Amino acid sequence: MVLYKVFPPVVFVMAILFNQIAIRYFNHLMSHTEYVPIVNTKGDVIGRSLAIEALNYKNTYINPVIRIAVSTHGMLFLCDRPMNAILDKGKTDIPMECYLRYGESLTEGVNRLVNNALPHATEDFKPEFNIVYHFENETTNRLIYLFIVDIKDDSILCTPRFKNSKLWSFKQIEENMGKGFFSSCFEDEYEHLKDVICIREKYRES
Repeated sequence: MVLYKVFPPVVFVMAILFNQIAIRYFNHLMSHTEYVPIVNTKGDVIGRSLAIEALNYKNTYINPVIRIAVSTHGMLFLCDRPMNAILDKGKTDIPMECYLRYGESLTEGVNRLVNNALPHATEDFKPEFNIVYHFENETTNRLIYLFIVDIKDDSILCTPRFKNSKLWSFKQIEENMGKGFFSSCFEDEYEHLKDVICIREKYRES
């Protein structure tokens, strides 16, 4: 009686229960899975991939990356890149960089990056979009959106997050360019950043 009348319904109910548990667990995992968009050189989204694949597949796909440069008193604030970065580990670079998430706008990505790097930043800390360019080498393939923010009070930058950080004058930077000291992206961006900062300082003086 137990074998033919009780056991089958119990097995049926348990199967449904475990199936629901498995579905809930899968949905929980997926809700915490981060995707990054795959784009073309114009910035059009043509697909998506797991964020971890952006690391594993290196330059197979183009992924959008946000970078934020910080200037103050006519100088650039630079720091060492993390040693776990996939590109230019430990080299000197601008302080903020991250992948844009799938479904996230540039504004949302910039706000997330700033909040993570400088949680105590005020509303005056507003990075402005400057240029977008395609960067590719044997390690990565990126469409980089470069932002820059000019600040008056550089005390906000005193955080352990930025390793070996300091303000660099243009003369100091140019004395070390092309020597493998700076990140590849920064060397590509430098002349543009210099022009923007010089123009701002010129108008500020006038």
